[in-house]
Amino acid sequence: MKPITRRTFLKNGAILTAGIAGLSLSARAATNTNSRLRVFQIGVGGIGGMQRDNLRNHPRVEFAGFCDVDTRELDRMAQEYPDAFRVTDFREAFANRVDDFDAVIVDTPDHQHVTQILMAMEHGKHVFAQKPLVHQLDELRMVDRAVKARPDLVTQMCNQRSCNMRRMQSVELLRSGRLGRPVEAWAWTGHVSRGYYFSDPWNGYPSAQPIPDYMKWDLWVGPIAEDLPYSTDLAPRRWRTFWETGGGQLNDWGCHLLDVLYYAFDMPAPEAVLAHTSRPAGVAHSAHNQCTITYPGSGDFAREKFVLRYNDSSQGPSYAALGLPPMRFGANHTLIVCEEGALLLQADAQPALVFRNGEIARDEPWPEVPPRNHWHDWVDNCFGDNKPLWSPFEIAVPITEPGLLAVKATRFPGQELLWDSANARFTNHDQANQEIVSREYREGFEPPEVG
Repeated sequence: MKPITRRTFLKNGAILTAGIAGLSLSARAATNTNSRLRVFQIGVGGIGGMQRDNLRNHPRVEFAGFCDVDTRELDRMAQEYPDAFRVTDFREAFANRVDDFDAVIVDTPDHQHVTQILMAMEHGKHVFAQKPLVHQLDELRMVDRAVKARPDLVTQMCNQRSCNMRRMQSVELLRSGRLGRPVEAWAWTGHVSRGYYFSDPWNGYPSAQPIPDYMKWDLWVGPIAEDLPYSTDLAPRRWRTFWETGGGQLNDWGCHLLDVLYYAFDMPAPEAVLAHTSRPAGVAHSAHNQCTITYPGSGDFAREKFVLRYNDSSQGPSYAALGLPPMRFGANHTLIVCEEGALLLQADAQPALVFRNGEIARDEPWPEVPPRNHWHDWVDNCFGDNKPLWSPFEIAVPITEPGLLAVKATRFPGQELLWDSANARFTNHDQANQEIVSREYREGFEPPEVG
Protein backbone atom coordinates (compact mmCIF):
# COMPACT_ATOMS: atom_id res chain seq x y z
CA MET A 1 0.00 0.00 0.00
CA LYS A 2 1.80 3.09 -1.27
CA PRO A 3 0.44 6.33 0.18
CA ILE A 4 -0.43 9.08 -2.25
CA THR A 5 2.29 11.70 -2.05
CA ARG A 6 2.08 15.41 -1.49
CA ARG A 7 3.29 16.15 -5.01
CA THR A 8 0.43 14.22 -6.58
CA PHE A 9 -2.06 15.47 -4.04
CA LEU A 10 -1.47 19.21 -4.02
CA LYS A 11 -2.17 21.70 -6.76
CA ASN A 12 -1.87 25.48 -6.50
CA GLY A 13 -1.71 25.26 -2.70
CA ALA A 14 -4.99 23.34 -2.47
CA ILE A 15 -5.58 19.64 -2.05
CA LEU A 16 -7.07 17.72 -4.96
CA THR A 17 -7.54 14.02 -5.57
CA ALA A 18 -5.18 12.91 -8.30
CA GLY A 19 -7.53 10.21 -9.57
CA ILE A 20 -10.69 12.28 -9.70
CA ALA A 21 -9.10 15.32 -11.32
CA GLY A 22 -8.26 13.46 -14.52
CA LEU A 23 -11.65 11.88 -15.14
CA SER A 24 -14.32 13.03 -17.54
CA LEU A 25 -17.61 14.51 -16.36
CA SER A 26 -19.57 11.48 -17.54
CA ALA A 27 -17.28 9.09 -15.67
CA ARG A 28 -17.59 11.01 -12.42
CA ALA A 29 -21.19 12.13 -12.29
CA ALA A 30 -22.99 8.95 -11.30
CA THR A 31 -26.26 10.77 -10.63
CA ASN A 32 -29.79 10.24 -11.79
CA THR A 33 -31.56 11.99 -14.63
CA ASN A 34 -32.98 14.86 -12.58
CA SER A 35 -29.46 15.96 -11.55
CA ARG A 36 -29.93 15.22 -7.87
CA LEU A 37 -27.45 13.28 -5.78
CA ARG A 38 -29.67 10.66 -4.16
CA VAL A 39 -28.10 9.73 -0.83
CA PHE A 40 -28.57 6.56 1.21
CA GLN A 41 -27.49 7.09 4.83
CA ILE A 42 -26.46 4.13 6.99
CA GLY A 43 -26.70 5.16 10.65
CA VAL A 44 -28.94 8.15 11.20
CA GLY A 45 -28.63 8.86 14.93
CA GLY A 46 -25.88 10.70 16.74
CA ILE A 47 -23.21 11.91 14.31
CA GLY A 48 -25.58 11.10 11.46
CA GLY A 49 -27.57 14.20 12.36
CA MET A 50 -24.49 16.37 11.81
CA GLN A 51 -24.04 14.85 8.36
CA ARG A 52 -27.62 15.58 7.35
CA ASP A 53 -27.49 19.09 8.75
CA ASN A 54 -24.48 19.86 6.57
CA LEU A 55 -25.84 18.24 3.42
CA ARG A 56 -29.54 19.03 3.48
CA ASN A 57 -29.04 22.64 2.43
CA HIS A 58 -27.13 21.69 -0.70
CA PRO A 59 -29.60 22.35 -3.53
CA ARG A 60 -28.70 19.14 -5.38
CA VAL A 61 -28.88 16.65 -2.49
CA GLU A 62 -31.85 14.36 -1.98
CA PHE A 63 -32.03 11.84 0.86
CA ALA A 64 -33.36 8.76 -0.87
CA GLY A 65 -33.13 6.22 1.95
CA PHE A 66 -32.11 5.53 5.52
CA CYS A 67 -30.85 2.55 7.48
CA ASP A 68 -30.63 2.19 11.23
CA VAL A 69 -30.80 -0.73 13.64
CA ASP A 70 -32.84 1.47 16.01
CA THR A 71 -36.38 1.63 14.63
CA ARG A 72 -37.09 4.77 16.65
CA GLU A 73 -34.55 6.59 14.51
CA LEU A 74 -36.23 5.29 11.36
CA ASP A 75 -39.61 6.46 12.63
CA ARG A 76 -38.13 9.91 13.08
CA MET A 77 -36.79 9.85 9.52
CA ALA A 78 -40.26 8.85 8.28
CA GLN A 79 -41.58 12.10 9.72
CA GLU A 80 -38.81 14.24 8.23
CA TYR A 81 -38.42 12.44 4.89
CA PRO A 82 -41.70 10.63 4.15
CA ASP A 83 -40.71 9.74 0.57
CA ALA A 84 -37.43 8.04 1.52
CA PHE A 85 -37.20 4.27 1.92
CA ARG A 86 -36.20 2.82 5.29
CA VAL A 87 -34.44 -0.44 6.19
CA THR A 88 -32.88 -1.88 9.34
CA ASP A 89 -30.39 -4.03 7.39
CA PHE A 90 -28.13 -2.10 4.99
CA ARG A 91 -27.66 -5.22 2.88
CA GLU A 92 -31.34 -5.12 1.98
CA ALA A 93 -30.89 -1.72 0.32
CA PHE A 94 -28.05 -3.00 -1.87
CA ALA A 95 -30.04 -6.11 -2.74
CA ASN A 96 -33.41 -4.50 -3.48
CA ARG A 97 -33.05 -0.70 -3.77
CA VAL A 98 -29.65 -0.21 -5.38
CA ASP A 99 -31.03 1.78 -8.32
CA ASP A 100 -32.71 4.26 -5.95
CA PHE A 101 -29.52 5.98 -4.77
CA ASP A 102 -26.23 7.31 -6.14
CA ALA A 103 -24.16 7.81 -2.99
CA VAL A 104 -23.80 6.29 0.48
CA ILE A 105 -23.02 7.93 3.82
CA VAL A 106 -21.60 5.57 6.46
CA ASP A 107 -22.26 6.85 9.99
CA THR A 108 -22.02 3.60 11.95
CA PRO A 109 -19.63 2.31 14.67
CA ASP A 110 -16.08 1.58 13.52
CA HIS A 111 -16.47 -2.19 13.27
CA GLN A 112 -19.15 -1.80 10.57
CA HIS A 113 -17.30 0.61 8.28
CA VAL A 114 -15.33 -1.57 5.90
CA THR A 115 -18.17 -3.84 4.81
CA GLN A 116 -20.49 -0.90 4.20
CA ILE A 117 -17.84 1.14 2.40
CA LEU A 118 -16.80 -1.69 0.12
CA MET A 119 -20.34 -2.79 -0.60
CA ALA A 120 -21.11 0.77 -1.71
CA MET A 121 -18.02 0.89 -3.93
CA GLU A 122 -18.76 -2.56 -5.32
CA HIS A 123 -22.10 -1.18 -6.52
CA GLY A 124 -20.56 1.96 -8.01
CA LYS A 125 -21.71 4.41 -5.34
CA HIS A 126 -19.87 7.52 -4.17
CA VAL A 127 -19.02 7.26 -0.45
CA PHE A 128 -18.76 9.65 2.51
CA ALA A 129 -17.64 7.65 5.56
CA GLN A 130 -17.07 8.49 9.19
CA LYS A 131 -13.63 8.54 10.72
CA PRO A 132 -11.64 6.54 11.58
CA LEU A 133 -11.98 5.04 8.14
CA VAL A 134 -11.65 1.39 9.22
CA HIS A 135 -11.22 -0.73 12.34
CA GLN A 136 -8.56 -3.27 11.31
CA LEU A 137 -5.11 -2.82 9.81
CA ASP A 138 -5.84 -5.27 7.00
CA GLU A 139 -8.94 -3.25 6.09
CA LEU A 140 -6.66 -0.40 5.00
CA ARG A 141 -5.36 -2.66 2.26
CA MET A 142 -8.91 -3.60 1.24
CA VAL A 143 -9.99 0.03 0.84
CA ASP A 144 -6.76 1.01 -0.89
CA ARG A 145 -7.34 -1.72 -3.48
CA ALA A 146 -10.95 -0.62 -3.99
CA VAL A 147 -9.90 2.99 -4.57
CA LYS A 148 -7.46 1.92 -7.26
CA ALA A 149 -10.12 -0.27 -8.87
CA ARG A 150 -12.83 2.43 -8.86
CA PRO A 151 -11.19 5.81 -9.57
CA ASP A 152 -14.51 7.04 -10.97
CA LEU A 153 -16.02 7.17 -7.48
CA VAL A 154 -15.81 10.28 -5.29
CA THR A 155 -14.90 9.37 -1.72
CA GLN A 156 -14.47 11.38 1.45
CA MET A 157 -13.69 10.55 5.08
CA CYS A 158 -15.54 12.73 7.57
CA ASN A 159 -12.55 14.67 8.83
CA GLN A 160 -14.36 17.99 9.01
CA ARG A 161 -11.84 19.70 11.29
CA SER A 162 -9.32 19.61 8.45
CA CYS A 163 -11.30 22.39 6.73
CA ASN A 164 -11.01 24.83 9.62
CA MET A 165 -9.35 27.93 8.23
CA ARG A 166 -6.40 28.03 10.64
CA ARG A 167 -5.79 24.32 10.15
CA MET A 168 -5.63 24.75 6.37
CA GLN A 169 -3.30 27.71 6.84
CA SER A 170 -1.10 25.60 9.12
CA VAL A 171 -0.79 22.94 6.44
CA GLU A 172 0.22 25.55 3.89
CA LEU A 173 2.72 27.10 6.31
CA LEU A 174 4.43 23.74 6.83
CA ARG A 175 4.25 22.81 3.19
CA SER A 176 5.90 26.06 2.13
CA GLY A 177 9.06 25.16 4.06
CA ARG A 178 9.08 28.39 6.06
CA LEU A 179 9.84 26.43 9.22
CA GLY A 180 12.39 24.20 7.52
CA ARG A 181 12.32 20.44 7.26
CA PRO A 182 10.41 18.48 9.93
CA VAL A 183 12.47 16.95 12.72
CA GLU A 184 9.88 15.13 14.83
CA ALA A 185 6.23 15.33 15.89
CA TRP A 186 4.12 14.85 18.99
CA ALA A 187 0.37 14.36 19.29
CA TRP A 188 -1.80 13.60 22.29
CA THR A 189 -5.47 12.93 23.01
CA GLY A 190 -7.50 13.43 26.16
CA HIS A 191 -7.95 11.27 29.23
CA VAL A 192 -9.50 7.83 28.97
CA SER A 193 -12.32 7.76 31.48
CA ARG A 194 -16.05 7.39 31.69
CA GLY A 195 -17.91 10.15 29.90
CA TYR A 196 -20.24 10.81 27.01
CA TYR A 197 -18.36 8.69 24.44
CA PHE A 198 -16.09 6.47 26.55
CA SER A 199 -16.19 4.19 29.54
CA ASP A 200 -13.25 3.39 31.82
CA PRO A 201 -10.22 1.56 30.39
CA TRP A 202 -9.44 -2.12 30.97
CA ASN A 203 -13.07 -2.93 31.76
CA GLY A 204 -14.90 -6.05 30.70
CA TYR A 205 -18.13 -5.84 28.78
CA PRO A 206 -21.02 -4.33 30.72
CA SER A 207 -23.65 -6.64 32.17
CA ALA A 208 -26.26 -7.71 29.65
CA GLN A 209 -29.56 -5.87 29.62
CA PRO A 210 -32.81 -6.98 27.97
CA ILE A 211 -32.78 -6.11 24.27
CA PRO A 212 -35.52 -3.55 23.65
CA ASP A 213 -38.07 -4.16 20.92
CA TYR A 214 -36.83 -1.19 18.91
CA MET A 215 -33.22 -2.46 18.71
CA LYS A 216 -32.06 -4.95 16.04
CA TRP A 217 -29.10 -6.03 18.13
CA ASP A 218 -27.94 -8.80 15.83
CA LEU A 219 -27.54 -6.24 13.04
CA TRP A 220 -25.69 -3.84 15.35
CA VAL A 221 -23.17 -6.59 16.18
CA GLY A 222 -22.85 -7.16 12.44
CA PRO A 223 -19.46 -8.60 11.41
CA ILE A 224 -18.25 -9.46 14.93
CA ALA A 225 -18.03 -13.23 15.27
CA GLU A 226 -18.57 -13.35 19.04
CA ASP A 227 -21.82 -12.59 20.81
CA LEU A 228 -21.85 -9.21 22.53
CA PRO A 229 -24.15 -8.36 25.44
CA TYR A 230 -26.65 -5.63 24.68
CA SER A 231 -26.15 -2.68 26.99
CA THR A 232 -26.76 1.04 26.85
CA ASP A 233 -23.15 1.26 28.00
CA LEU A 234 -22.12 -0.21 24.64
CA ALA A 235 -24.67 1.29 22.28
CA PRO A 236 -25.30 3.90 21.11
CA ARG A 237 -22.03 5.66 22.06
CA ARG A 238 -19.56 4.01 24.43
CA TRP A 239 -18.65 1.29 21.94
CA ARG A 240 -15.48 3.36 21.32
CA THR A 241 -14.12 1.93 24.59
CA PHE A 242 -14.04 -1.69 23.46
CA TRP A 243 -11.50 -3.57 21.36
CA GLU A 244 -13.96 -5.28 19.02
CA THR A 245 -16.07 -2.22 18.25
CA GLY A 246 -13.94 0.93 18.57
CA GLY A 247 -10.41 2.27 18.62
CA GLY A 248 -10.11 3.93 22.02
CA GLN A 249 -8.88 7.50 22.18
CA LEU A 250 -5.91 6.84 19.89
CA ASN A 251 -7.76 5.74 16.78
CA ASP A 252 -10.83 7.85 17.48
CA TRP A 253 -8.77 11.06 17.42
CA GLY A 254 -5.92 10.02 15.14
CA CYS A 255 -7.46 11.38 11.94
CA HIS A 256 -8.03 14.78 13.60
CA LEU A 257 -4.49 15.03 14.98
CA LEU A 258 -2.18 13.28 12.52
CA ASP A 259 -3.73 14.42 9.24
CA VAL A 260 -1.71 17.65 9.17
CA LEU A 261 1.49 15.62 8.72
CA TYR A 262 0.10 13.84 5.69
CA TYR A 263 -1.28 17.01 4.11
CA ALA A 264 1.95 18.93 4.58
CA PHE A 265 4.70 16.39 3.91
CA ASP A 266 5.51 13.39 1.74
CA MET A 267 4.88 10.90 4.54
CA PRO A 268 6.03 7.36 3.75
CA ALA A 269 4.34 4.39 5.37
CA PRO A 270 5.37 3.78 9.00
CA GLU A 271 8.00 1.10 9.50
CA ALA A 272 7.70 0.42 13.25
CA VAL A 273 5.49 0.99 16.27
CA LEU A 274 6.24 0.69 19.99
CA ALA A 275 3.59 1.13 22.68
CA HIS A 276 4.09 1.50 26.42
CA THR A 277 1.21 1.09 28.86
CA SER A 278 0.88 -0.34 32.36
CA ARG A 279 -0.97 -3.43 31.14
CA PRO A 280 -2.15 -4.62 27.75
CA ALA A 281 -5.48 -3.76 26.25
CA GLY A 282 -8.06 -6.50 26.63
CA VAL A 283 -11.83 -6.45 26.15
CA ALA A 284 -11.58 -2.70 26.63
CA HIS A 285 -8.79 -0.46 25.46
CA SER A 286 -5.95 0.52 27.75
CA ALA A 287 -4.99 4.02 28.93
CA HIS A 288 -1.88 6.06 29.68
CA ASN A 289 -0.56 4.79 26.36
CA GLN A 290 2.70 6.20 25.01
CA CYS A 291 3.35 5.19 21.42
CA THR A 292 6.36 5.75 19.19
CA ILE A 293 5.80 5.45 15.44
CA THR A 294 8.91 5.44 13.25
CA TYR A 295 9.01 6.43 9.58
CA PRO A 296 11.90 5.98 7.14
CA GLY A 297 13.64 9.25 6.43
CA SER A 298 13.88 11.03 3.10
CA GLY A 299 14.99 14.35 1.70
CA ASP A 300 11.85 15.92 3.14
CA PHE A 301 12.95 15.15 6.70
CA ALA A 302 15.78 16.58 8.75
CA ARG A 303 16.84 13.25 10.25
CA GLU A 304 17.47 9.74 8.99
CA LYS A 305 14.27 8.65 10.74
CA PHE A 306 11.14 10.68 11.36
CA VAL A 307 9.58 9.89 14.73
CA LEU A 308 6.00 10.54 15.79
CA ARG A 309 5.18 10.22 19.47
CA TYR A 310 1.47 9.67 19.90
CA ASN A 311 -0.04 9.42 23.39
CA ASP A 312 -3.41 9.47 25.09
CA SER A 313 -4.32 10.71 28.59
CA SER A 314 -3.10 14.26 27.79
CA GLN A 315 0.53 13.13 27.87
CA GLY A 316 2.35 15.87 26.00
CA PRO A 317 6.08 16.48 25.54
CA SER A 318 8.67 18.22 27.67
CA TYR A 319 8.74 21.64 26.04
CA ALA A 320 12.07 22.47 27.65
CA ALA A 321 13.63 19.40 26.02
CA LEU A 322 12.47 20.72 22.65
CA GLY A 323 13.81 24.20 23.29
CA LEU A 324 10.36 25.71 23.77
CA PRO A 325 9.04 27.87 26.63
CA PRO A 326 7.16 26.23 29.54
CA MET A 327 3.54 25.72 28.55
CA ARG A 328 0.51 23.74 29.57
CA PHE A 329 -2.00 22.54 27.02
CA GLY A 330 -4.81 20.03 27.44
CA ALA A 331 -6.14 17.35 25.16
CA ASN A 332 -6.01 16.92 21.41
CA HIS A 333 -2.95 18.82 20.20
CA THR A 334 -0.28 18.23 17.58
CA LEU A 335 3.24 19.65 17.82
CA ILE A 336 5.49 19.55 14.77
CA VAL A 337 9.12 20.45 15.40
CA CYS A 338 11.04 21.68 12.35
CA GLU A 339 14.60 22.89 11.76
CA GLU A 340 13.72 26.59 12.02
CA GLY A 341 10.73 26.56 14.32
CA ALA A 342 7.73 24.61 15.53
CA LEU A 343 3.96 24.59 15.11
CA LEU A 344 1.49 23.72 17.88
CA LEU A 345 -2.04 23.05 16.65
CA GLN A 346 -5.20 22.14 18.53
CA ALA A 347 -7.60 19.72 16.80
CA ASP A 348 -10.13 22.50 16.23
CA ALA A 349 -7.24 24.70 15.03
CA GLN A 350 -7.32 27.14 17.96
CA PRO A 351 -4.87 27.81 19.31
CA ALA A 352 -2.39 27.53 16.46
CA LEU A 353 1.00 28.82 17.58
CA VAL A 354 4.23 29.24 15.65
CA PHE A 355 7.54 29.20 17.54
CA ARG A 356 10.88 30.62 16.42
CA ASN A 357 14.05 30.81 18.52
CA GLY A 358 12.25 29.21 21.44
CA GLU A 359 9.53 31.85 21.64
CA ILE A 360 6.04 32.36 20.23
CA ALA A 361 6.34 34.20 16.91
CA ARG A 362 3.42 36.57 17.43
CA ASP A 363 3.86 38.37 14.12
CA GLU A 364 4.17 35.26 11.95
CA PRO A 365 2.03 35.83 8.83
CA TRP A 366 -0.47 33.11 7.99
CA PRO A 367 -0.79 32.01 4.35
CA GLU A 368 -3.95 32.89 2.48
CA VAL A 369 -6.17 29.90 1.68
CA PRO A 370 -9.70 29.81 0.26
CA PRO A 371 -12.57 28.61 2.47
CA ARG A 372 -13.82 25.08 1.92
CA ASN A 373 -17.03 23.19 2.71
CA HIS A 374 -16.19 19.61 3.63
CA TRP A 375 -19.63 18.25 2.71
CA HIS A 376 -20.66 20.42 -0.24
CA ASP A 377 -17.32 19.98 -1.99
CA TRP A 378 -17.88 16.21 -1.95
CA VAL A 379 -21.33 16.64 -3.52
CA ASP A 380 -20.03 19.03 -6.16
CA ASN A 381 -17.28 16.58 -7.12
CA CYS A 382 -19.90 13.86 -7.51
CA PHE A 383 -21.37 16.10 -10.22
CA GLY A 384 -18.03 16.49 -11.96
CA ASP A 385 -16.48 19.57 -10.36
CA ASN A 386 -12.75 19.67 -9.62
CA LYS A 387 -13.06 21.17 -6.16
CA PRO A 388 -10.44 20.39 -3.53
CA LEU A 389 -11.24 17.49 -1.24
CA TRP A 390 -9.34 17.24 2.01
CA SER A 391 -9.91 13.59 2.94
CA PRO A 392 -10.68 11.39 -0.08
CA PHE A 393 -9.87 7.75 0.57
CA GLU A 394 -6.55 8.04 -1.32
CA ILE A 395 -5.17 9.99 1.64
CA ALA A 396 -7.67 8.88 4.33
CA VAL A 397 -6.14 5.39 4.18
CA PRO A 398 -2.59 6.52 5.10
CA ILE A 399 -3.93 9.07 7.61
CA THR A 400 -5.77 6.27 9.43
CA GLU A 401 -2.76 3.93 9.48
CA PRO A 402 -0.65 5.41 12.34
CA GLY A 403 -3.61 5.69 14.71
CA LEU A 404 -4.52 2.07 14.05
CA LEU A 405 -0.91 0.94 14.53
CA ALA A 406 -0.69 2.78 17.84
CA VAL A 407 -3.89 1.37 19.33
CA LYS A 408 -3.29 -2.18 18.10
CA ALA A 409 0.25 -2.20 19.52
CA THR A 410 -1.18 -1.71 23.03
CA ARG A 411 -1.85 -5.46 23.03
CA PHE A 412 1.94 -5.95 23.02
CA PRO A 413 3.34 -3.20 25.26
CA GLY A 414 7.10 -2.80 25.30
CA GLN A 415 7.54 -4.84 22.09
CA GLU A 416 8.63 -2.98 18.99
CA LEU A 417 6.66 -4.23 16.01
CA LEU A 418 8.19 -3.84 12.54
CA TRP A 419 5.48 -3.00 10.02
CA ASP A 420 5.34 -3.95 6.33
CA SER A 421 2.55 -1.67 5.15
CA ALA A 422 2.48 -2.92 1.55
CA ASN A 423 1.67 -6.44 2.72
CA ALA A 424 -0.23 -5.50 5.92
CA ARG A 425 1.92 -7.61 8.24
CA PHE A 426 4.52 -7.37 10.98
CA THR A 427 7.84 -8.83 9.88
CA ASN A 428 9.09 -9.76 13.36
CA HIS A 429 6.03 -10.91 15.29
CA ASP A 430 3.83 -13.81 14.16
CA GLN A 431 1.54 -13.54 17.17
CA ALA A 432 0.82 -9.89 16.37
CA ASN A 433 -0.03 -10.88 12.79
CA GLN A 434 -2.51 -13.41 14.11
CA GLU A 435 -4.13 -11.19 16.74
CA ILE A 436 -4.09 -7.52 15.74
CA VAL A 437 -3.98 -7.23 11.93
CA SER A 438 -7.35 -8.63 10.85
CA ARG A 439 -10.55 -10.13 12.16
CA GLU A 440 -12.76 -13.11 11.41
CA TYR A 441 -16.00 -11.77 9.94
CA ARG A 442 -19.34 -13.29 10.79
CA GLU A 443 -20.95 -15.04 7.84
CA GLY A 444 -23.07 -12.67 5.81
CA PHE A 445 -21.14 -9.57 6.89
CA GLU A 446 -17.84 -10.19 5.13
CA PRO A 447 -16.46 -7.17 3.21
CA PRO A 448 -16.63 -7.78 -0.54
CA GLU A 449 -13.43 -7.74 -2.56
CA VAL A 450 -13.34 -4.72 -4.86
CA GLY A 451 -10.52 -4.75 -7.38
